[in-house]
Formats: sequence, structure tokens, C-alpha cells
Amino acid sequence: MSELAPKRMPSRPRASVERIRDRLAEMAQIGASADGITRLAYSEEERRAHELFARWNEEAGKPCSTDEAGNSIAIWHQGEPFFLFGSHLDTVPRGGAFDGAAGVIAGLETAHLVDEHLRRGVRVVAFAGEEGARFGRPNTGSAAAAGFLDHQESSRLRDSEGTTLAEAAGRLGFRPGSTDPWIGAQVACFFEIHIEQGRQLELGALRLGLVDAIAGSIRLRFEITGRADHSGATPMELRADALAAASEVVLAAERIAKEYRSTVATVGRIQVDPNSVTTVPGRALLWVDIRDVDAEQQRIAGRHLLARARQIGEERQVDVSVELMSEQSPVALDAWPRAIARDECLAQGVPFRVLASGAGHDAAIVARRAPAAMIFVPCLDGVSHAPGERAEPRDLADAATVLAEVVERADALLD
Repeated sequence: MSELAPKRMPSRPRASVERIRDRLAEMAQIGASADGITRLAYSEEERRAHELFARWNEEAGKPCSTDEAGNSIAIWHQGEPFFLFGSHLDTVPRGGAFDGAAGVIAGLETAHLVDEHLRRGVRVVAFAGEEGARFGRPNTGSAAAAGFLDHQESSRLRDSEGTTLAEAAGRLGFRPGSTDPWIGAQVACFFEIHIEQGRQLELGALRLGLVDAIAGSIRLRFEITGRADHSGATPMELRADALAAASEVVLAAERIAKEYRSTVATVGRIQVDPNSVTTVPGRALLWVDIRDVDAEQQRIAGRHLLARARQIGEERQVDVSVELMSEQSPVALDAWPRAIARDECLAQGVPFRVLASGAGHDAAIVARRAPAAMIFVPCLDGVSHAPGERAEPRDLADAATVLAEVVERADALLD
């Protein structure tokens, strides 16, 4: 449902469209190539992005520190409890310039607008390792800050080169599994501005989305082991083709997701061994991402896929094993900040709608420890996790301006 009301001019200056545009362009240079932007979790490129974030804050006279997980936290106004704004600065491989970075930059704009106006403190965070592309585990930095990541898990997760999360972070001087948690009762509310990564807002000619729920996810790693044989000398009936079996698992994931109203399933990565055109594949690895805003549907879809994969293994006489990489339940975000944001959108004449997020976000992690809210802005044609990712700086400025009003009202209303 979308809503619009007569416009009321905000009582404060608006967020700077020009500063947002300039900072997006500057951040986009880090990790840029002809194929997109790559700033993987716990990479040198991600660190350079955090250094730029720290510089922006220091230029504004605001101290910026880094915790053991590599999260960068800038203090704009002392005090506890504090309002927290931000998002993340890492990207998927060959990604775009707006996922995460837009929210960090818009969060800084909000801090500019409310600085010194509040009774409570104000901090801006750039979380580390939100994307799960490298280690298969999303939201690493926010999970560590909220006390949901330990050393055992950080030592178990590996990237495609065999490097563990703990090793990669350690090379940069961080220890995510040993982070002293700082997200809890001291956070009055976390606000994350983010691109929608979908098309609902654009198709509805809406400027903002107020998020009421964030989908959960189950990430599975399947290992299918058959037998590597000569591609010419092995008759079809004697083959134990691991890739052919993996292909059936891929199609099963797609078919199962379509059976449920809000479930989506994606196989975004496959490895084949020996990966030779003249050899029947003897081993295949595939990574499956199942998401849903309905926790029960998410669990059922996961169980259904596991059962079907084992059945495929029996039918094709290959071994099928599975590892649970990560599991997150769907999260309902707090209603009170969304209600205030709704009132502000109506008052400022900003067309909006309430919607759920199919993508995961750091706000879902924070929401398990403290109040959390999200504001979406449209992205061109819904494109995200790709070089063509685009959002309008004006929409980000609108989001920051609305959020500043929301925070000021929340500061007055909260005990």
C-alpha cells in the first residue's frame, strides 16, 4: 500500500544531494574495474573503504574507531543510549556502487542533520563483512558486534582459496570471533538506509520504502561425488556423473521454491572436478541460498531440498553430502520507528509504501539485540549485486532528511 499527503516543508535543512553524489563517486573508485566493483569481506579493498569513511568523519571533527571485527564506528554526539546509523562497505564480486555504501553515506548525512540536537548519543557505523560471497556467512561484522560470532565459527568458514575467515581478518589485525559485543541495550535504535534491490518502489513511482520484515536465509553447500571417467570410453549407462546429478539438484531447488508463496532459492556457485571437457565429472560442489519471510516455509523448503538431493543421489548412484553454512530466521522490525517514519513521509509529501525485504541486511542482526528500522530507496530497474546498480542521490537525501525528523521525534518520545 502506498500513501501520499500534502507536502510540509521540513523544519531543518535538507540532506546534501551534492555531498551524497560526490561521496558515492569517491567510494566507487575503491575496488573498481571494467567489470564492476569488488571489495570482498576482509580484503585490502574493504579496508581502504573503511579508511575513507574514517577520513570523512575526521574531517568533520568526529572521532572514528575500529572494533575487533573491523567495524568502523564514528561518534557524532556523545551519550548512551545512542542512535546508530549505517550499513556496510564490502561488495559482492563485480558488484555495484550503491549496495551498502549508499546507506553508510546517507547515515552520515543524517548525522550531519541531527548533530547536537538530541539528548541521546549519535553514532555512525560501517559494518565489515556484510556480504556472504567470500566465506558463505553474511553479516559477519554486525554478528560479531552483537555477540553472535565466536572464534570456532570464524575458524571454520573458508573462502574458495582455503583461507579461513579468522586468517583473513587476522592478516588485517582483526579478530572477529573475539569481539567485545557493543550492540545491546545501549542502542536506542539502529536505522539502516538501503537501496531496495527490487522493483516495487520504482514500478509504483515511490520515493521511499518502510521495511516491516527481513527475510531469513539458509545457505547449504552440497558435495556430490561420483566417478571421473573418460568421456569417450564410458557408456552413458555406466556413468556416475556428479555434474549431471548436481544439475538435477539445481532444478529441484528452483521447482521447490516455486511451490511456496514467498520462497526464493538460488544456486549461485558451482565447482566441478576435474573440470575437463574430456572427463566425466567426478565431483561437484554447489552452494544453495534459500530465503523467505516466513520461517516455517523456509525450513520446509530446506528440508524438501535435502530429501530430494538424497533421492537424486540414490537414483544416479552418487554420494551426496551437505553442510549447513549458515541459517538466519526472518526478522520482524520494530513497529514504532516505522510508525514515526510513516507520519514524516506523509507530512513531507514523500510517496512511500510499507514492504518486506527479500534480501538480508545488518538490521536483521541488530534487531535481535536492539530496536531496528530500515528505509529503502528505489534502484534503477531493480538491479543490484551487478555493475549496473543505480540509485538517485536525491532519493538518498530524502531518506536521510526523513530519518533526521524521525530520530528527533524518537528522541523526544522515548523515556
